Amino acid sequence: MGTPPPFSQDYLSANKGPQALSIIIAFPIIAAFVVSLRMITRIKIVNNPSHDDWTMLGALIFSIATAICQGFQVKNGMGRHVQSLTMEQGINSLKALFASIMMYNFSLTLIKVSIIFQYLRIAANSYVRLACHILMAFILLNCTQTFLTAVFSCVPVPKFWDDRIVGTCVNKPALWFANAGINIVQDIWLIVLPFFILKKLILRTREKVVLMIILGLGGFASVASILRLQALYVVSKSHDITWDNPGTATWSTIELNVGIICASLPTLRALLSKIFPQIFKSTLQAPRDGYHGASRRNVRHTTDTDLDMEEHGNIVIKTDIILDERTRYPSLSTTSSEGPQNKPWG
Repeated sequence: MGTPPPFSQDYLSANKGPQALSIIIAFPIIAAFVVSLRMITRIKIVNNPSHDDWTMLGALIFSIATAICQGFQVKNGMGRHVQSLTMEQGINSLKALFASIMMYNFSLTLIKVSIIFQYLRIAANSYVRLACHILMAFILLNCTQTFLTAVFSCVPVPKFWDDRIVGTCVNKPALWFANAGINIVQDIWLIVLPFFILKKLILRTREKVVLMIILGLGGFASVASILRLQALYVVSKSHDITWDNPGTATWSTIELNVGIICASLPTLRALLSKIFPQIFKSTLQAPRDGYHGASRRNVRHTTDTDLDMEEHGNIVIKTDIILDERTRYPSLSTTSSEGPQNKPWG
């Protein structure tokens, strides 16, 4: 009787790659569609593209680059047991993983920077603006250290993908968890900042809740960041990394692209107002009496958002550049393009 093979044919032919690839492809496509609508809105309709738009476009480019790297991982065996791969496939898969780590961190950094630029467009309080700038500096410094520690996690660098090379590597799982933890702290900071931004606004509770949701959408990706930790834990304990890595890859894709989508949705109001005027064509504005008699010339406009900041540091809430002098209620009022309405916003 011959010796049975160490691994069954079913084991060697098992493949989670196609399922992972469907997620890796689908989410960047959706994100690209949303960002395209964002750029059309800002460039063609509003004619006022800003730093947050260009940084989000950069985030999308790096997200697509991440997906391409992950696609190469699938092509070279991600989702299959390492025992079923050739040495060349294993090395190529780890090379693609190495590149995807860089692209992922660049995309994640630009998403957060874009969200902060969005906050700075409306933040009036000097302390809140300082907090935004400090957070941005922290994010950029963290991006630098993440890049350097990822590149030089093994010395020489090629040892990352070829363990036959003589050299040393840091504890890579510990490094991944440390960076993931820092990212979650940044996400929490991004979620908390809108509370302080809205303290400057004279709004009803319901209106503040709606605006809080709008401003907090960009932090929704933090949920995916937390779920990604579980996948990272599995990989950190794995002796079959190509089989176990699809979870990390797919959650990374979801995290990046959900962040891009959610942070871009609030910028589409001007476009939606053109497509669905009866639903979205409203003017939300702060009364001039309530803001120390601010005149139209004193307002620094960003015409596609519901929030603008006056030169004097007060906040004007609107969706169109119309300051209706007939509107003098103690908080926000809503008027349609035909005239004042008695309905509250919401």
